[in-house]
Amino acid sequence: MKKYVLASLLFTASSTVVAEQISWEQLRPAITPIEDPFLALSDEQLFELGTLAKYRQSKALNESQLQTKKEIEAKLHEEGVNVDWLFSKRQEITDYRRQIATQPNTDLTADSYEIPGFITPVEFNDDVVTKFFLVPTSGACVHTPPPPANQIVLVSYPKGLKLTSLYEPVWVKGELEIEKVKADVTYVDGAMDVETVYQMDADSIRAYQ
Repeated sequence: MKKYVLASLLFTASSTVVAEQISWEQLRPAITPIEDPFLALSDEQLFELGTLAKYRQSKALNESQLQTKKEIEAKLHEEGVNVDWLFSKRQEITDYRRQIATQPNTDLTADSYEIPGFITPVEFNDDVVTKFFLVPTSGACVHTPPPPANQIVLVSYPKGLKLTSLYEPVWVKGELEIEKVKADVTYVDGAMDVETVYQMDADSIRAYQ
């Protein structure tokens, strides 16, 4: 097996296995949504909140820092930002965001699923891909940071797939398993450990239509 080093690279294969088609949103955990008040803040307000958090944790501020802290608190108050309430919600929102990004959907009970996405190769056998990440957007894990762990599926396809493009969407069908795993992906500009909570043994791969 050879690790994939980026170059140009679609595919052929089919199966008669009946599978339920699901979206990437369905791979997120089935937890009750909560309101995230930080989403309503501007980038400047978020930066100022971060500055305040550091000042409040410090036990020794100089006069300049104390003045800056006072000015930021006054500015945010004038803008209707309840700083103390936001700080009280910070841990709850952090925990919620972590769950949404890292936990699988344990309600997925079908034997086989078909998921649309784009291929990021992980392993090759000669000129065919035998293991890859299925991701929701083209270029994910290549030109951008990897998606959240529950928005990546590590797919094994021993018969191999010959790609012609990384930017053509596909449907991948197979048995989906919940299992946390990391895989090392090597590119021309370095390597990256990518984590997922889903694995699939693919039965077939077809063009997205």
